Amino acid sequence: MNHVPDDALAALDAFGDGHLRGDPPPVRERLRSDLRLRIDRVDEGTARCRFETEHTRTPPTLRDRGSFLTTYVDGVDDRLRAWGIEPPDAYEYVETVGGWHRYAGTLRLP
Repeated sequence: MNHVPDDALAALDAFGDGHLRGDPPPVRERLRSDLRLRIDRVDEGTARCRFETEHTRTPPTLRDRGSFLTTYVDGVDDRLRAWGIEPPDAYEYVETVGGWHRYAGTLRLP
């Protein structure tokens, strides 16, 4: 079952297609009320993918938050792989800003 909203899937497709054309647009999507997705290209071969979440705890990796949240992360990663973009093994905790916990990883672009 795919929990990723259609608008987020469309943004991921625009990023993948834009990368193939040389100018991927950044991704700024809300996956659910307490989960946001941000993707920005760093250079021709990499992009930074960040998930932002509101929660009371900050485990070391995003998938450590539980299986329901993992379905969102897996849905995003699967869509990226469909474009030949390789996600990281884990999105690691980076910082908390304004009550939002940030988990990030580097995407390898084709």
